[in-house]
Amino acid sequence: MRGKTMASIMATYAQDFATKWELEAQNKRDLDIFDNLSDRLIELGMISARHGVLFNQKEKHRLIAILEFKDADAYKNCMELIEATDWNREINRVERLESYVIDAELDA
Repeated sequence: MRGKTMASIMATYAQDFATKWELEAQNKRDLDIFDNLSDRLIELGMISARHGVLFNQKEKHRLIAILEFKDADAYKNCMELIEATDWNREINRVERLESYVIDAELDA
């Protein structure tokens, strides 16, 4: 681990669903919508995006998205676009958003 001071911001979205079917249906919708936004988010300062499905947990159905932005202004601008987008949230879920300032990075 290198002690670099970073100005980047990371946001995580976690979504929990009651069933695997609901997770799969919302996952497809989210990825399609995000694909349509990605070029604009990059222009606004998003530097990476990762998406995953909870692994090896019986009867837990969770999606997570991890987004990284070059700085606080990029985070603000991208989040305005994300929040103004109709994500077609017809499926019930519990959603959590957390944001972090990156203070160290592990180089592989």
